[in-house]
Amino acid sequence: MKKEYDDNAQFGIGLMIVFMACVLVAAVSSAVIIQAVESLTQQTQHTVHDANKEAATRMIILNAWVEDDYDDYLFMIEYQSMGKEVDPGDVDWILSCTHNGNFHYRSGSLDDWISGPGSIWEVGQQPTSVTTLESGKRYLFGIDSGTNDNVGGAHCGPNWIEARGITANFMINMPNGGVTTQTLKVTDLTIGASVI
Repeated sequence: MKKEYDDNAQFGIGLMIVFMACVLVAAVSSAVIIQAVESLTQQTQHTVHDANKEAATRMIILNAWVEDDYDDYLFMIEYQSMGKEVDPGDVDWILSCTHNGNFHYRSGSLDDWISGPGSIWEVGQQPTSVTTLESGKRYLFGIDSGTNDNVGGAHCGPNWIEARGITANFMINMPNGGVTTQTLKVTDLTIGASVI
């Protein structure tokens, strides 16, 4: 009598090995995909957080004028924030200009106008300094031009840039990274003439 071999068990074991390999590949692939999605989610959350910090707190320059025909400008700004007040001393500004290849700049904070009637005050109020900027309110503040080395100078001031036919750049830097820039051009030295 001849013995017959049953090959069905071999096929079953082979299929089970192939099935286990497929399950193992699927598990590894899903772990890699989950890790990649987690990493992308974290990067997106960081980007959104940074964008909200910068966009949620900003300063809008509404207008600027010649305050005197030598070195002072007067600015009107609107502070916009997501319910967060800020100290004017924490908001920095930079006034800069370039003439004949020489770069001149002056910097300060919103609460340090040397020659003005007040550092920064709310529009419609008497010129007395405010201690916090509230969202949605408009404020007036002034700056003296010159340079950080020569604060009594007139570099980048109304008279100086008008006489040379150049423009000045004005930048406001918020404490959390928001930046507002404006180009200033003086064509009229009359006090109250717009420079934007």
